[in-house]
Amino acid sequence: MSDRPGRISNERARPDGVGADSRLHDVTARLSIPLLLIAVTFIGALPFYVRQPFGSVESVSSPMWFGGSAHLASPAAGLYWLIALPVCIGAVALYCTWSERRSGTGLHVRLWLVASVGLCAAIVVLMRSGLLFFAGNLTIRGLLPLSTMSAAVLIWGVALQSRVVVGVGVVAVAASLVSNLYNLENLVPQQFTFDARYGLWLNILLTSLVFVFGAAVSALVERSRN
Repeated sequence: MSDRPGRISNERARPDGVGADSRLHDVTARLSIPLLLIAVTFIGALPFYVRQPFGSVESVSSPMWFGGSAHLASPAAGLYWLIALPVCIGAVALYCTWSERRSGTGLHVRLWLVASVGLCAAIVVLMRSGLLFFAGNLTIRGLLPLSTMSAAVLIWGVALQSRVVVGVGVVAVAASLVSNLYNLENLVPQQFTFDARYGLWLNILLTSLVFVFGAAVSALVERSRN
């Protein structure tokens, strides 16, 4: 496994590689961009995770498709994820397709689409069917999209044979599980004032910062090759 995704053949158009443009091989695929897109998608959810007073919502126990309840997240959070996740997945796929053509590097776009879309669809089915009822602690905060996207990145990273992406995926999966299982606001020292309404922001930022840091590391590695 290395930090450089495998090269694809730039010689498909002509037999024996005659006329192949060798300049394509001098361009490095920037995997930092997909990681940053995912981080931005997560951070964009922050405004929708503000705790509501118990009396201000009709029900606090009915889980949304991504987990959680109306007390822990705004009803608009479900709409945000329904729009943001496909946009993010599609943006990563489009960028990687463009980057493949530009750099001659195989980025396994189809696998990314299968892993990300498949995991998101599976979560929707499992939540709507009630099959995740036994995993209440994992679903109560409504942050399952963090785990699904992190797992997709891990699968993608293994296919890319990129140590950076695999590392980000492993750490992100662990961070997303912590984000889903534990209230990180409890770790804030009592001497610091913290509005409890925004307690889940720390949970979202934990996983988001893993991708931000991973994008920075990936950018440094990419720059060192040039």
